[in-house]
Formats: sequence, C-alpha cells, structure tokens
Amino acid sequence: MSLLLKKLDFTLDQYAALCSTIKNSKYQAVTVRDYLAGVQRDKYLIIMRHDVEEDACKALDMARVEHSYGIQATYYFRMKNKVYVPDIMDQIASYNHEIGYLYETLDKTKGDMEKAIMLFAVELAMLRERYDIKTACMHPLTEYDNKKIWEKCKLAKFNLLGDPYLSMDYNQMLFLSDSGRTWLVASSTLSPMVKVEHTSDLIDLINDGRHERICILTHPEIWSKNIVGFLGFYLLGLALNAGKRLLSVYRGLFKGS
Repeated sequence: MSLLLKKLDFTLDQYAALCSTIKNSKYQAVTVRDYLAGVQRDKYLIIMRHDVEEDACKALDMARVEHSYGIQATYYFRMKNKVYVPDIMDQIASYNHEIGYLYETLDKTKGDMEKAIMLFAVELAMLRERYDIKTACMHPLTEYDNKKIWEKCKLAKFNLLGDPYLSMDYNQMLFLSDSGRTWLVASSTLSPMVKVEHTSDLIDLINDGRHERICILTHPEIWSKNIVGFLGFYLLGLALNAGKRLLSVYRGLFKGS
C-alpha cells in the first residue's frame, strides 16, 4: 500500500496544487494563441496546453480548477463523440480558455492528402461556427503523420496563427507532458537533465524558477477526481499490462510449437 500511495498522483487535488503554485509564482500562465501572437507581458511564462482526446467532461473539470485560480489555458478538441460536445466546450470557453482544433484528418482519410485538407476545412468551419479558432494542433501517434498536410498548404490559408508542434521552438523552453501518467517521458533539448517524475517535482521546479519558458501539456482524461478514480485507473493499468505480458508469453509459446 505504501508503494501505491507513493504513486498517487494525477488527481484534481494535485492539479489544483499545481495551479496554486503557478498563480503564486513569478510565471505568467498563457494560452498557445497568446504565446504565438506575442501578447504575453512577462519574461517568465508557462504555456498551458491540454489535448482533449477522449472525454470532454474531464476537460471541464480541469478548466474549472484553472478558472478558480485565474489561469487561462488552451484546450484542443478532437472531432469525435464524447470529445466534440458543444455544451461542455461552451462552458470551457466561458472561463476565457482558448478552444483549439485537434486535427487528425490525414489519418481519417487514410493518407489521401486532398481529402484530408478538405476535411480539415470542413471540421475547422464547424468549430468556427461557435468558437474563434486561432490555433490547431495535430493529433499524434496515429498511422499517418497528420502534420504532413502542411507540406501541401499553409496554416495562414486557414487564418491560423500556428500549430504548437510546428510553430513553437522547443529549444527555447522546457517541455513537459503527462503522457503515460508520468512526467518522465518528456524531454527538452534546452535542459535534458531535468528530472520531473511526479507533479510535486513539477511544483518544485516552478518554485525554483530556473527556466524562463515552460510548456505544460496534459491529457485531461488521465486526471482523476479523487483517490477512488485514481485506484480505478491504476488497477485498469495493471490489468492491461498483465494482459500484454500474457499475450507476449502466448505468442512465444505459439512460435515455439
């Protein structure tokens, strides 16, 4: 149990502690839009970015926490069920957060570049019926590299300021992501020796104030409301990993037969 408690992280309470630290630090929290537009005022900046991949409700939970601390962030939404939920997105926008487009059109069209660009235009237009979309972000880890559409057209054609994967210089900032429910997987050419494993480590890093520019990427669906949610997510992860190990053993036996 003690080992499990050490792993207790990525809850909304932890996120509230992170937001409180940012609010009381020398850093100014900014959206991707404001960073790319150059409207930030302070030397020390934290760019707050969320990729909403599976559950808009989880994004609303995080947006409310940020709003309570006066923090504005960018929320990128996929155009799919449970994510593109206008009623929830409206609430997030009402907190002065930026709504952005998490696109995956090259993957949706199975690599057809022309269709991908057309679908991008259609989905972006749908979003712009309700929101002032100024930035778009590719959805990574798909069969097709979605950002390749920009080899055939320009972001400016769609009146977009940029894509954080293409328009931000990560050599000039520390980039941290919660992928895999750990900050360890993140890296930065600016400071490759930085070790941030838990959210408490990130809080310490912000309090230290050594880095002028920090970009924090989160995925709201992995942040639990409470310890019960954390335990459910943790046990599910154990079960999935056990299943992967059993499958690996089975394949090994099958190959040997």
